[in-house]
Amino acid sequence: MPDLPAPWQDGPGNRQVAKAARAMERTELAVHSHFLQARYLAECDQIDSRAIADVTRCALEEEMAVLDFGLEAAGTSQAKAELVARMVSLQSKIDSARIARRFGA
Repeated sequence: MPDLPAPWQDGPGNRQVAKAARAMERTELAVHSHFLQARYLAECDQIDSRAIADVTRCALEEEMAVLDFGLEAAGTSQAKAELVARMVSLQSKIDSARIARRFGA
């Protein structure tokens, strides 16, 4: 509570000082509550951003591994390479949908 001069005798001035002190306390509490809420939201956003980065990196690595494996298995066959491309595309769509569902995009 701030150091406001507050005379101890009863009178109209005392009530105004007490009312001002209560108003100041409510203001300080509201500002502190806002600070805590903003900090909470900021930290949640940071955690979500790291999680999205991790899951996206993992999905990309897996898609690239399937592509490398598939192209190696396809050899010189264009038909097999096309099949690999479709499967990797399907995997990418599934991964993207799962990420969007999880993180609300």
